[in-house]
Amino acid sequence: MRFWCGLVILAITIATILEQADAQSRLAPPLVFVILGPPGSGKTVQSRLLGKKYKIPVVSVADLIKSEMGKHSRLADSLQVGVESGALINDDAANELVSAHLLGSKTGRGFVVDGYPLTESQAGSFDEFLKGAGLPLPKVILLEVSDDVVKQRLLGRRRADDKPEIIDARIAQYRTDAQMLSKWYTQENVLRVDASQTIAEVAGQIDRLIADALARKSFGKRDLK
Repeated sequence: MRFWCGLVILAITIATILEQADAQSRLAPPLVFVILGPPGSGKTVQSRLLGKKYKIPVVSVADLIKSEMGKHSRLADSLQVGVESGALINDDAANELVSAHLLGSKTGRGFVVDGYPLTESQAGSFDEFLKGAGLPLPKVILLEVSDDVVKQRLLGRRRADDKPEIIDARIAQYRTDAQMLSKWYTQENVLRVDASQTIAEVAGQIDRLIADALARKSFGKRDLK
């Protein structure tokens, strides 16, 4: 009898702890993460790990593009041209895709964005969206990796659009836009991560940097431009 009573008490205790933890997570301030980096830097994997850790949804621009291209729409036609040429999608299309998705999603507790914003114009639009939604400025995580490693990784995937000339164009476009974006997300607003390491090592870096930055409250001190 004591054994069963003990099990019941244990079950009630565990249920109470889980309920309290869930309540605390709901009361915690929302977190908005942006993961940036060149193609092949591991943004998708790290975004999913981050979303799982903080129990918030992940918004993948690549997935949004694929979904939209399955439709017969003006935006889909525009995206198709960009994908075939290896170019990044233009600012208006990117802003439209992301804002439309976020407006139709539950974002009150925050979210992770993979692959957006990529230009200063997109960053400005994104900040205005967050301000209007009552959400904090994003915590930007930059995955840094050399062009040689990017090419090696992308060619190793053997996907139809991972041709050498397309990869070179995507890298060149990313580097150009990243230089302009650095004017918006300055040194103190970005967590820089060595993405040439293994998935687990990169995830460990991100966890440590975020924990340290949140403890120091070093995010969110940038005024909207």
